[in-house]
Amino acid sequence: MTLPGGGSRSTDPQSPARFRLVRFSKPAIDPRAFVLAASACLVACAARAPEPAPVVAIVGGAPAVVIVGDPEPKGAASSPSLRPWVWETDEPRARARAAREGVPLVVHLSAAWSAASIAMAREVWSDPRIQLQRTPLVALRIDLTDETPDAELWAARYGVSTVPTTLVLDADGREVARLLGACTVEEVLAAIRKAAADP
Repeated sequence: MTLPGGGSRSTDPQSPARFRLVRFSKPAIDPRAFVLAASACLVACAARAPEPAPVVAIVGGAPAVVIVGDPEPKGAASSPSLRPWVWETDEPRARARAAREGVPLVVHLSAAWSAASIAMAREVWSDPRIQLQRTPLVALRIDLTDETPDAELWAARYGVSTVPTTLVLDADGREVARLLGACTVEEVLAAIRKAAADP
């Protein structure tokens, strides 16, 4: 009797079952078939259309924002153009730009080891109400993660006792609001409106 796989066994019911082992060589994989299968898989994965992102910021001299959908009802009066929320990391440059443009400056001091900083990055700074807010401003992020003289200097300069701390300065550089710890989107927007309205 021939067994599947090429082995054989005696068919005599009185004799003990004896098997003859047969060694098989591994079947070779045809490289062309493998490449064809991998290509088909990649094509199938790429065929799915990605979901459109609600906001697309184009990096350049003057960032443009593309909004999916109609942000305002038809016939509404035109409002100031949207500006994407882009973080500056150079403090003198951010201050100079805010003064030159006459706009508020948002200063956010955070650290990677701070759970509240991580929560704000996830829940506040990525919120569409922040990303699509219409008040012209300059946003500055200062990283206090590493315990370096620079981090201590920034903390002392801005009087930081809690991480994160968010300050909103008016166009003249005066502090209008100081938000300690993890604050909400509403608190940030209220501080920005207050700084923009401050004469």
